[in-house]
Amino acid sequence: MALININGCETNANKSLNMDEACLSIVNKINQSISLYSIVDECNVCDGLLWENLTPNSNTSLVVSTRYPLHMYYIKQNQQWCHTTFKFQEYGHYGWNFSDADICSNIYKLAEPNNPYLPLLAAFMIFTIASIVIVTTKFMIKIFKRFVSRSSTDEQNDTSPLQESDPPLQPPMRITRVSTRIKSIDTFRGIAILLMIFVNNGGGKYVFFNHAPWNGLTFADLVLPWFAWIMGVTIVLSLRSHIRLSISRSRIILMSFKRTLIFILLGLIINGLSDKCHDGVNLSELRYPGILQLLGITYFICSSIEIISMKAQRNFQYGRFAFLQDILDAWIQWLIILALTATHLLITFLLPVPGCPSGYFGPGGYEYRGKYANCTGGAAGYIDRMIFGNHIYMKSVNNSIVGPVPPHDPEGIMNTLSAVLIVALGVQAGRILFSYYLHVYSKIIRWLSWAVVLGLIAGALCDWSKEGIIPISKNMMTLSYVLTTSCFSFVLFTVLYYLIDHLRVWNGAPFIYAGTNSIFLYMGHYFTMHAFPWTWKIIHPTHASLLAMNIWTTAIWVLIAYGLYKQGTIITV
Repeated sequence: MALININGCETNANKSLNMDEACLSIVNKINQSISLYSIVDECNVCDGLLWENLTPNSNTSLVVSTRYPLHMYYIKQNQQWCHTTFKFQEYGHYGWNFSDADICSNIYKLAEPNNPYLPLLAAFMIFTIASIVIVTTKFMIKIFKRFVSRSSTDEQNDTSPLQESDPPLQPPMRITRVSTRIKSIDTFRGIAILLMIFVNNGGGKYVFFNHAPWNGLTFADLVLPWFAWIMGVTIVLSLRSHIRLSISRSRIILMSFKRTLIFILLGLIINGLSDKCHDGVNLSELRYPGILQLLGITYFICSSIEIISMKAQRNFQYGRFAFLQDILDAWIQWLIILALTATHLLITFLLPVPGCPSGYFGPGGYEYRGKYANCTGGAAGYIDRMIFGNHIYMKSVNNSIVGPVPPHDPEGIMNTLSAVLIVALGVQAGRILFSYYLHVYSKIIRWLSWAVVLGLIAGALCDWSKEGIIPISKNMMTLSYVLTTSCFSFVLFTVLYYLIDHLRVWNGAPFIYAGTNSIFLYMGHYFTMHAFPWTWKIIHPTHASLLAMNIWTTAIWVLIAYGLYKQGTIITV
């Protein structure tokens, strides 16, 4: 029997729900009309919104989203009943019963939901099997070549032995711009850029491959801080090479400023692509901040601090504190960075924002029952709206969790100031890399020590959750978010360096190809984001079909990066 079809909830067995949807059938045995309310549980201290008015003694079916847990209750005679929070699963059919005695049943299953994560498991197994096959094939080819080489050498020795003084023949070594780079750095950058391409194209529409609604941390929230952190590592690499070439510090600063301007220009081009309408770009609403703008400005700030303060030679006069020489040599840099971080915190907690509490980190809207509806982003959002006006990120005004809110830019002025610390921590990782160049385990111990310290401070600030005194929020680029993502950066880079540059059991493929030309891939994927064969329209999208397309899109860019890598071509700014 086909059930009632209300609000687009399809409960007919011959048809299916849309992606990330389930069906909830409510049996109302109460002899009067009641009002059903719901709110996404991610919304902090929010009142429910009217969902449906249920008639007496009725059976009603409603569509429910499966992306986040849903908090639900009904109101009868101005009183709230049956508060419950439930996480529905995709394509499931659930039931919920209300009785006249105001007794509610638990939510129960009428039809088993599908498992939306099976495509991810299948993709993981395919990649794992493919990797095993490739590694095994390479190993067998290597063994075969050794066997053939040994056999030919034995035959040559039997027929025409070399003199004892003759050196063994060595194959010529081909040196390219690619072969002289530190592989773990390019691999780290490649992981970030490929993850960014994957999530920017949709990430299979999985929640954890999209940015967190406001507080919290997902895979997508790691991309920007990883880019910023590894950029800090490369600052040390490039500055030291410039100083060895006797380039003046003023000229290096000028070169850094030029690179920053290029970053800003490329960022504005990307913003123009996003804001473009059929008549062209609307300059009155062109977004000024952006990811590349943030990276360019933080690059210039940290590189300038490092250029002005960096010592040409290491100091070995610290005695029993010599194990801290990488920090003590840079005490001026750290003093400036900590002053900038303190400035960010003081503005966040002390700047008066009309109608808003001090130190507010929330999204506004329905949060706290709408008390701070126009306080989105706190001091950071207020500053961006005052300075940029309409030239900020406007897509956040219709928040799926907390409703309509004022615009707030995740790469605005205050967030850029906060991101300086991420780049500075990357610079510190670079100092360790070169201060203890021949001491592998000294570097590893220091990198991991930084990870532990940053992780503990971040945990204390956010109360080991996504809330706390300073919640983890990519939208606000909070201090706990900066420290948490930097902690992960230290750990990931340590693992990559140990496996790739020390043990040499992995060459970084396929990520190293993308990391060598990350800016080219970054710009290219925006220009081709809606173009065939990178992407196409799917009539009835599912997680499986979107995941396959997003992996295909990422794979195309890996192949392009591989071609550039093999040719020794590096496109940078």
